Amino acid sequence: MTSPLFWMLAACSVLSDGGGVPPAEAATPSIAKVHTKEVTSKPYHIDKKYASMRGPYGFDGVTLLDTEKTELLWITGYRTTVVHAETGEAMSQEWMCHANLDFDATEYYDRFPTAPPISGRLFTLSQGQQDIQFPAGFGIPVTSDLPITLATQVLNLNIDAVDLDVRHKVEIDFVRDAEVTGDMIPLFQGAVEGFKALADARYYGFEDGEVDPDKHGPGCSVGQAAIAGDNDVDGEGQQFTAHWLVPPGREVNRTNVTRFLNLPYDTTAHYIAVHLHPFAESLVLKDLTTGEVVFDADVVNSKNRIGLDRVEYFSSKDGLKLYKDHQYELVSVYDNPTEE
Repeated sequence: MTSPLFWMLAACSVLSDGGGVPPAEAATPSIAKVHTKEVTSKPYHIDKKYASMRGPYGFDGVTLLDTEKTELLWITGYRTTVVHAETGEAMSQEWMCHANLDFDATEYYDRFPTAPPISGRLFTLSQGQQDIQFPAGFGIPVTSDLPITLATQVLNLNIDAVDLDVRHKVEIDFVRDAEVTGDMIPLFQGAVEGFKALADARYYGFEDGEVDPDKHGPGCSVGQAAIAGDNDVDGEGQQFTAHWLVPPGREVNRTNVTRFLNLPYDTTAHYIAVHLHPFAESLVLKDLTTGEVVFDADVVNSKNRIGLDRVEYFSSKDGLKLYKDHQYELVSVYDNPTEE
């Protein structure tokens, strides 16, 4: 039995506004100061190869701003760098698996009860993209007392003999609403994720008789979970996994993600970030109703080693239109050139 070469998660995080004045016509607010919260993880010791999402990891609690009175804050950017544990010198991103910023959705709704449906994950940065910056005047509203968790993990896909200690240095940009003149445009996150079926099941979250292949697409293919027991079960008892083994050769996988996106109304995407793993070629968010591609993220794989140098992202004040009554599909393409 051989270990998996890598695991794969295909996810497209769409941050969009909730209507009102069209962002392209709204005046950009004046911001007195952009604050930055820096968090450095504990040291991670790398002494062997680790498959994707199998390296050392850890968690940190984050408080953006210590205040006696709760304040409204706007998160506007997020970035991470893998650094040498002792010197703080920036290291190659080949040691980076991911850096996630999360909060509890219940805690968020306690503070923002009229917020649209959201994911509890604010950000995922991974190999190929280590920096997120929203268009000017846009931000995710949070409160200064909202509990936030940082999850970081390292990776080593290439070097057998290694003895290295590294950390994640994470920076979160935010502005204080009290220091803003004008109106910020609030963003919320909708996350969509690619799946494979673990048996003869092709659609996630649909009842019997609801599926129309011409309308909903061909459905995700059958695959093997990267780790036994890593699965999600829908209401019909069908099992799916978001982390699967990619066999040798080229693979195209499709997942209907309309219910994942869960749009409460027609809206506009202003930032799209993509999380993929090595040997990925692209990730596409497609509007099945119109047949149009919403966003096609190309990928640049590393040369002479396993890894990703760049994953394309989208950022725009004007944005891309998304519609509540449309069907959407996520299409991931991988090409595994190895024999494993």
